[in-house]
Amino acid sequence: MRIRSASAAVILAVALVAGATACSEGSPDSSSSSASVAPSDVAKSPEYQAERTTALAQFPTHPAQKVVAASVPLAEVLWMLGVPLSGVPSTTTQQLPAALDSVPRIGSTMSLDVEKIISIAPDLVVAADGARSMVDPALKSAAKPAAYLDTDSIDDLRFAVDVLATAFDKKDAGDKVLAGIDAHIAALTEASEGKPQPKVLTLIGASDSFMVMSGDSFIGSLVAKAGADNIATSALHTTETYTAVNLENIIAASPDVVLVLQSGDTAKAQAAFDAEVAKNPAWQSLPAYKNKRIHVVDYSAFGYTSVSGLDKAVPTLSGLLYP
Repeated sequence: MRIRSASAAVILAVALVAGATACSEGSPDSSSSSASVAPSDVAKSPEYQAERTTALAQFPTHPAQKVVAASVPLAEVLWMLGVPLSGVPSTTTQQLPAALDSVPRIGSTMSLDVEKIISIAPDLVVAADGARSMVDPALKSAAKPAAYLDTDSIDDLRFAVDVLATAFDKKDAGDKVLAGIDAHIAALTEASEGKPQPKVLTLIGASDSFMVMSGDSFIGSLVAKAGADNIATSALHTTETYTAVNLENIIAASPDVVLVLQSGDTAKAQAAFDAEVAKNPAWQSLPAYKNKRIHVVDYSAFGYTSVSGLDKAVPTLSGLLYP
C-alpha cells in the first residue's frame, strides 16, 4: 500500500524551499561520503578540485562589488564571509541573519522577482542551482552575470563556503567558517563511536502525506555523517532526493528511528503525526514506533542548509540517534 501522496504541490513546495532538486548531483562526494572521511581529505581529491575549478569559473576574475544572493543559505554564507549584499530573498520559513534586515528583498526562493533583481543592477547574482531554470534566462537576457551552487546537503554547504571564500578573496573568513562546519561534522562522527548503527527513515511532509528524504537532503546528509544507516539508500534504493512513500518497503526495512520534518509548531506536528500513526497498524509494527523513536524535528534546524543552524541540529540529531 502507499500512503496518500497528498498535496503534491505542498510537498514539492516544502522540498524546494529546503533547497532540494531531485535531479541535482550535489557537490563532490555529497551522499556517498563515509562518516569516517574527514572533509579536509575529501577537499584534496581530484574530483573535488575539478568541481571546484568548474564552480569558480562562473565568477569574475576580480570579486564582484554589488552582489545579490537569491538563496537564503547562500546569503547567510556570504554574510558570514563579510561580502556586502544588495539583495536577498524574502522568507517566512527560513532564517536570515538579523544584520540583513535592511537589505532589499527580491521575492521568495520559490518566486524570485527577476525584475527586482535586474533593477538593483548587480555585478553578480549568486543563486542555488535549483533556481537556475527560473532565473537564468531572464538574467542572461539582461546581461546580468550569475553563479549557481548546490545547497542541498552539508557537503554542498561546505563546498559553497570554499568556493565563495575563494571567489570573493575572503580566505581567512572562509577558513573560520569551514573549521566550524568541520567541527560539527567531527562531532557527529564521534557521537556514533562504539555504538550500534541505527536504521533511520527520514520523511518530509504534513499529516498523512510524506516523502522519503535521501542522503542528498540536508537532514539525510547529517544522518550519514552521524554514521547511521539511512534506509532510503540501503533498503529503499531511492535515486532522487525526495521519493514517494511506499509503506510495505518501509515495514520491510524496519527502521529503528523515524525523523519527520514539518514546518510550523513542532509539538503540534508531533501530536498530529502520533495520532495518524496510532490509526495505522502498519506504522505500529515498526521498531521505531514500539520504542517511541518517531520524532518530528524542528524545521528551523533541519529544514534547510544553514551554518548557524548546525549549532542546534548537530547535538539534537546526535541525541536522537544515540540516546
